[in-house]
Amino acid sequence: MKVEDCIVAVERRSAGNSFDLACIFLQRFRGPIFQLWLLNAIPSCCLVWLLSSVTTDMLIPSLLIFLFFSSTFSGQLIAGLGPQVFGEPFSAVQAVKTWRKRLLPWLFLTFTIRIGQILGAFCLLFPALMVTAWGGHLNEVLLLEQSSFRGASKRLSWLTQAGGYGRNMRSLSPLLCFWAGITTGVFIIIDLTAGTLLNQPLFLQQTAMGSSQLSLAIQQTLLDSPGTLTLLQFSLWLGWPLIRIAWFFCYLDQRIRNECWDLQVQFRAEAVRLEGARS
Repeated sequence: MKVEDCIVAVERRSAGNSFDLACIFLQRFRGPIFQLWLLNAIPSCCLVWLLSSVTTDMLIPSLLIFLFFSSTFSGQLIAGLGPQVFGEPFSAVQAVKTWRKRLLPWLFLTFTIRIGQILGAFCLLFPALMVTAWGGHLNEVLLLEQSSFRGASKRLSWLTQAGGYGRNMRSLSPLLCFWAGITTGVFIIIDLTAGTLLNQPLFLQQTAMGSSQLSLAIQQTLLDSPGTLTLLQFSLWLGWPLIRIAWFFCYLDQRIRNECWDLQVQFRAEAVRLEGARS
């Protein structure tokens, strides 16, 4: 992976700039990204529907299912998108093959980080963000940089040096807020559409028809309704590719800052200019 092969401008970016670039890449490579999305989102939503149809108290298990399949999607996405940024064509099939080659270390390290995120989330949201700010670029380190199993943690720590950890925290907050906004908006729009046009109440109408206590009705619907849980799963999935691509460009920003890629490009451009002036 050579900096001169990068197809995006080598410059330092804020989280907003990374998000804007993610929108462009999502539109440009929507074909293979959509294929990877279908490969993971459909089994995730179907599994939630099947399990919630035969058992109760499925809110937490459905979120764990999303964590698993969103992790596999992230690994496959970075395995394809990362090389594309450095000039290699993006293929969904090749992305899956690349991800499978590092499957065992990926499984162990991803499981370890997810456990930390889950434990942090059960305490407070902030500890989960702290874990993500440190280990959130595992896929890039393992699949793009091809770091060894033992070297991955050192590489993650290196990326958070020189103010990198604080930048990750500042980038995560707006990205996650935007994802929460997308999820909430999609959930409400589909819920109202299904209830009004299709006469298939999912959440709001089910809550209104449930227990006389609003909090109890919301709890029952979120825990036991297959339609509501599947809709929540789909809503989480709809905005995830955009957020994950933006987070990938936050990783590139970390490398540009820590490894001074932008200065390297300027020096090389200046060397070419001086060479031309001599001739």
